[in-house]
Amino acid sequence: MRWSRRDALQALAGAAAPAAFAAEEPPVEMAALCKRLKPVGRVLELEGWYVWCTSAIDGPDGRVHLFSSRWPAATKLGGWLTHCEIVHAVGARAEGPFEVRGVALRNRDKGHWDSTSVHNPTIHCIGGVYHLVHIGNSTGEPGSQRIGLARATSLDGPWERLEQPILGPVPGNGWDSWYVTNPALLAHPNGEFWLYYKARDPKDKDMFRIGLAVAKRPEGPYRRHPKNPIIDFASVRKRFEDPYVWHENNRFYMVAADDYPRGGILRTHAGLLFESADGVDWSKPKLAYDTNDSYLKEPRGRLERPQVLVRNGKAAYLYLAAGGGRYGTATGMCLRVE
Repeated sequence: MRWSRRDALQALAGAAAPAAFAAEEPPVEMAALCKRLKPVGRVLELEGWYVWCTSAIDGPDGRVHLFSSRWPAATKLGGWLTHCEIVHAVGARAEGPFEVRGVALRNRDKGHWDSTSVHNPTIHCIGGVYHLVHIGNSTGEPGSQRIGLARATSLDGPWERLEQPILGPVPGNGWDSWYVTNPALLAHPNGEFWLYYKARDPKDKDMFRIGLAVAKRPEGPYRRHPKNPIIDFASVRKRFEDPYVWHENNRFYMVAADDYPRGGILRTHAGLLFESADGVDWSKPKLAYDTNDSYLKEPRGRLERPQVLVRNGKAAYLYLAAGGGRYGTATGMCLRVE
C-alpha cells in the first residue's frame, strides 16, 4: 500500500525524538530479530580506506565471501560518490577474519553510466550464476546514480557487466525521477525477481521513498509496481533508507537504516524491520537492530546499509556499515542471529 499521513503517524507513535540523542530515549517496540542479535564486532578494517555496504554469501569452497564498497580515506566520507570501488574479501567463517582477495568492480571509462564510481553491492546466486547488483554514477553527483548488474560463474570473477543500468529514474518530475539507488534484489517464491530501491523526487530532495520494480529475469526488463512508492514517510517529514529484503517462514522481511539527518522514525542510527505477507503491503516498523553503542564500546555513530546472510532459509548474520573503527573511517560490522 501507499502509506498515508495517518499510517505514518501511527507508525511513529511512541517513537524517540530524533533531534538529539536523549539521555533516556523512549521505549520502542523491538522486533524478534533484534532480541536475537549478538555482537561479533567490526570486520574488514582496512587502513587507508572507508569500507561500506558489506554483502555476504556462502561460497562453494565452504568459505564466506564479502562484497563491500571501499574508497580512499583521503577523499573523506563523501568519496563514495567519486572514488568508490567494490572489493571482494574471503574468510573461513561468517564472523571473520576476512582478507581482501581483489577488486570485483571499478568505475569504467568516461562515457559509461558508471564512469565515476560504483557502490552499494549486494550479492546473490541465481541458477548457479552469481549476480552482483550495484549502483554507479557518471558525474560524481547524486543525480546520476543508477542501478546496474554484473554476473560471473565464480565469486572470483571475471565479472561481466550489463552495458546499461537495469533500473534508472523515470523521466519527468515524479517521486523517483531524480535518481534510484540502494538496490535490494529478491528472488520471489513465484519465480519473479523483485527489485526494491530508494528514490528521490527533484522537487523534494530531502525525502527518501521506497519503490519496487518486478521482472521475469534478474537482468530485467523491470516494470514499476502500480502501488509505488510502497513505503513513504514524507508526509511526516521522516525518512529511512538502505532496504534489504528476504523471505523466511512464508513471510517477507525488510530491514532498513533509520535515517538521522531528517530525524529517526524509531531510534536515530538504529534499524527498522517491516513485515509483509506479499512483499507489497508492509507493517509499521519495529526496531530491527539497536544503535552501535549497544554492541560496541564506542560513542554512537553511523550504522547503516544492513544486509542479511541467509542460511537454510533463515537469517543467520546481519552485516552493517559502521562509522569509526581503528582507523577513524568506516568498517563492516557483524551481528550473529541466535
